[in-house]
Amino acid sequence: MSDQTISRIYEACIAAMSSNSNLSSSEAITGMMVMHGLKVEDQQAAFELLKHKIETYFSTEQQPAHILDKEQETIPWLQSVSSNEYYSDRYYEHLRTEGQLPSKVISVMKSTNRETLERLGNPNIDTPFKRQGLVVGNVQSGKTANYLSLINLAADYGYKLIILITGIHNNLRSQTQKRVNEGFIGKDSEKQKHIGVGHSNDPAVMAVIKSNEPHCFTTVTDDFNGKIRASTAVRPENAKNPVIMVVKKNYHTLDNIIEWLRNNEDGQRFIGTPALIIDDEADNASINTSKNPNETTRINGQIREMFNLFSQGSYIGYTATPFANIFIDPDDYDQAKADDLFPKDFIFTLEAPSNYMGAKEFFLNDQGEPNYDSPYIEFIDDNEDTIPLKKPKEFEITELPKSLIDAMYEYLVSIVIKDVRSIGNRHTSMLINVSHKTQEQKDVFGLVSQEYEEIRRAVKYLGAKDQNERIENHHLAALYRKYLAYSNECHVDEFFKKLQNVIETIKVKIINSASDDKLDYDNYADGLNVIAIGGYSLSRGFTLEGLTISYLIRNTAMADTLLQMGRWFGYRDRYRDLCKLYIPDASFEWYAFIAQSIEELRKEFIIMEQNNLTPSEYGLKVRNSNTGLLITAKNKMRHAESVTLSESFSESSFTLRGIALDDLDQQRRKFATFGSAINDQYGLHGAYSHDKEKDHELFFLANDVNVNDIIALLSNYEYSVDDLDRKEALYTYILERKEEMAAWDVVIHKSFLGIQAPSQLRTFAKSCYHQDHVKTADGGGRILRPWEEAFGLTEDQYNKAEQQRIIADIDQTAQFYRKNRDKPLLVLKSLDLKKKQKSHEDANKDESNLSHVPAFAISFPKSENHQPVSYIVNKVYVDGYIGSMEEADDELGE
Repeated sequence: MSDQTISRIYEACIAAMSSNSNLSSSEAITGMMVMHGLKVEDQQAAFELLKHKIETYFSTEQQPAHILDKEQETIPWLQSVSSNEYYSDRYYEHLRTEGQLPSKVISVMKSTNRETLERLGNPNIDTPFKRQGLVVGNVQSGKTANYLSLINLAADYGYKLIILITGIHNNLRSQTQKRVNEGFIGKDSEKQKHIGVGHSNDPAVMAVIKSNEPHCFTTVTDDFNGKIRASTAVRPENAKNPVIMVVKKNYHTLDNIIEWLRNNEDGQRFIGTPALIIDDEADNASINTSKNPNETTRINGQIREMFNLFSQGSYIGYTATPFANIFIDPDDYDQAKADDLFPKDFIFTLEAPSNYMGAKEFFLNDQGEPNYDSPYIEFIDDNEDTIPLKKPKEFEITELPKSLIDAMYEYLVSIVIKDVRSIGNRHTSMLINVSHKTQEQKDVFGLVSQEYEEIRRAVKYLGAKDQNERIENHHLAALYRKYLAYSNECHVDEFFKKLQNVIETIKVKIINSASDDKLDYDNYADGLNVIAIGGYSLSRGFTLEGLTISYLIRNTAMADTLLQMGRWFGYRDRYRDLCKLYIPDASFEWYAFIAQSIEELRKEFIIMEQNNLTPSEYGLKVRNSNTGLLITAKNKMRHAESVTLSESFSESSFTLRGIALDDLDQQRRKFATFGSAINDQYGLHGAYSHDKEKDHELFFLANDVNVNDIIALLSNYEYSVDDLDRKEALYTYILERKEEMAAWDVVIHKSFLGIQAPSQLRTFAKSCYHQDHVKTADGGGRILRPWEEAFGLTEDQYNKAEQQRIIADIDQTAQFYRKNRDKPLLVLKSLDLKKKQKSHEDANKDESNLSHVPAFAISFPKSENHQPVSYIVNKVYVDGYIGSMEEADDELGE
C-alpha cells in the first residue's frame, strides 16, 4: 500500500471515529480498506501501522502548560480583534493530517498559544508596548511546532513582522527554514513549488493561498545577507501580508537586520511596525556574558538593540534548558539597548505529550532516582585506551572502541526491525558524538567508514549463505547476536535478506563546519539511513530523523550543554525498544543529575503558578552538583550566587558513592570490633526482613543501639574521595538530631561476627575501578537493596508499608519502609566486587576482583529538621530573600 493511500485511509478513519465514538479503529480501517478495494488479509502490515497511528491519535495524553504571570494583570484582547484565523486553521489542519499529531496535543497547543498571544501586546491599537517572555519545553519535544503555532496565530491577529532567530549553526537555520516553509509560508521559493500548508489540488483554494502568502526574506540556503538587505523592495509597514525572516544567531546577520530596519524608517529609533521576535535556543549566545557591567556581549546587545527599535514589540525566548535565562539580571538596563532579555512578563512551561521519551525516561526511575537498569542505556567501559573521556593534549584517535562497533551492529538491526514492523518513519539515523574537534571527528569518520565497509561486504557476499556459514564471519555472528532479541518478529533468513536489501543505502556522513556533508532528509523520498558523526553541529536544536542508536563520549562542565546534546530524546512510537544510548558511567551520573535538576526547576515553576507570581517577583534556584558539573557556563551566572539552603535526608537513604580500597583489613577489623561490642551490650538476633526468600539469613540485627555508638563507627570509617564532601553533611545531619535519633536499628553481616557467610556480589564497569577506590555511584540501588530497608520494621509497620506500595503500584521501592520507620537503620555489609567485561564472543563475563569488602548504608525515617545543601540562585532570589535577611541583621545590630 502506498504512503498516499495510507494517508487517505488514516484521515478518513480519524474523521469517521471523531463523529462516531462507538466506532473502533479496527472497524474503521477495515471499512475504509474495503472502500479502496483492498483486502485486510493482504495488507496486514499496513493495517497494524494504521491501527497504531489512529490509536495514538486518540489515546495520547497532553497536559496544559503552566503559566507564570499575574493573571489579573493580563488584559485579554483577542476577542476584540476580528480575525478568521486563516493561518492558524490551515496550520492545525496540516498538523492533523500531514503531521498526524494526536488530537489532544493539537488542542493544548491551540489553547497554549492563545494564552501566550494574550500576554503579548495588541498590535491593532496605537499604544506602545514591550513584552518579554520565555517558553520552556523539553529537548526534541516539538518546540518548533509550538512556536510555528504562535507565528501563525500572531499573523492572524495583526503582527506584521516576525523575526525568527535560530541557533548559531547553518544546518539548524536551514532545517528551521524548511519547517517555516512547510508550516507558515507554504512555499519553497528555491524550488518554486507550494508545499505543506500551501499545497492544495483545488484551484480555488490555491488562489486564496497565493493571495495570502507571507513574504519571506530568507531561503533554505540564504540567510538575511547584505545582498538581500539591499535588494528587497518589501516594506513591512506597507505589506498586505505578514513578513518573516529566519536568521542565524550571527552578528553579521543581526547587523544587516538592524541596518535594514533603520533604513526603512529613515533612521528613526522607534519603528511603527508591530514585531514579534522569537529567539530559539534562547540560552545559547543570547545571554550577556560581559564582565563589565557597563557593556554587553555583541549578540546580546544586537538583539536588545533590535528589540528597542520597535514601539510595539514582543520578545519570546524558547529553550529546553532555561538555567542561563533565569540568571539574567532583571534590572540590567542600557539606554541604547534597553532592558536585558530576562523574561519579566511571563514564563510558559510546556508539558510533553505522554508518548514523549525524555530525560526522565532515559535516566530516572519512578521514584526520581538514577535508573542504572534503564533499558535505553548501554554503558561504555572500553574507551579509555581508544577514545578517552579526557584526552591528553596530543592524543590521536587511531582505533574504535569495540562498544562503538557493537553500536553499529545494533543500528543495522534497528533498520531491519523498523522495516519488519512497517513503521511509518522512513528515516533511521545513528549519532556518533565523541569530540568537539573537527580533526578528531574526521579521524573517527575514517575509522567508522572503514569498519562499515567491512560489514557491508560481509553482508553483501555472505548474507545469503546458510546460517552455519554466516556465523563463521565475525561481523555476521555479531549481527546475529543482536538480532536474537527480536527473533520472534522475523526468521533469521528474512532478517539477513532484508539487511542485504538496505546495506547499500546506508550513508556515513561527517557533519561539522569543515565538512561539505549535509543531512537533508527531504532529498530521500524512500528514507535516509545515515550514520552521522559530528559535534556541536549535531547538538543544539538539530533533529536527527528516526534516531535509534546514539554513541556519546563527551566531557563538558556545563549541564545545559550536556542536555542539549540529547538528540535521542523525542518520539519513537513503535520502536522505542530499538533505541539505545551508549555513554560512559560518568556521563550517566551527569545526565541523571541534570534530569533531577530540570524536574526540580519545573516544580519551582508550578509553585510560581500556584502563587500567581511573575518571574520578576519569584526567586528561582537550581541545585548545585557535587560532581563538579556546572549548571551553565560561569559567565552566564555573573548575577547568580551560591547559597546554602535546607533540604533533608528525611525518608531517604544514605549510600556510598565510592568505597576506599587503601586498607580493607583495617576496615574489616573496625566492623568486627563494633559488631562484638553491640552483641555484648545489646544482643543480636535474626534479621528477619519480612521476605524469607531474600538475604536475611546473612545478617544479625540489634535494636535500640545508642546514637553515640553509631557516630563513633561512622567517624572511624575510611571514606573514599567520592564521599569526602558528604561525610561532613552526614555527621551534621545526625548530630543535629541526637535526641530525635537516640536509638538505632543495626544490621550487621555475619562475617564480621566470626561466622562464615557468603558476601553479596556487586559488579561494576571496569572504568569504576581506580587505584585507591571503586566508584559505586549507586543512587540507592547498588549497595543497599530496596527490600533490605525493611530490616527492623515491626510486623505492623511492614504490613502498612506493603499496603501503601501495592496501592501505589510499584514493584520495588523502599520509600514506604522509610515512611513507616520510627528509627534509623544502619546496615553493615560485606561485598564481593567484580569487574564487568566482555569476551571476544560478546558474552558477558564477570572477572573476580575484590572479596569481603566492608561497606555501609543508612535508611533514615522522616525528620522534621533539615540539612544544608547548595543551590545557585538568581538575582531575584538574592534581592528578595538574602537581601532582606541582611537588612534584618543590620536592624538587629542597631
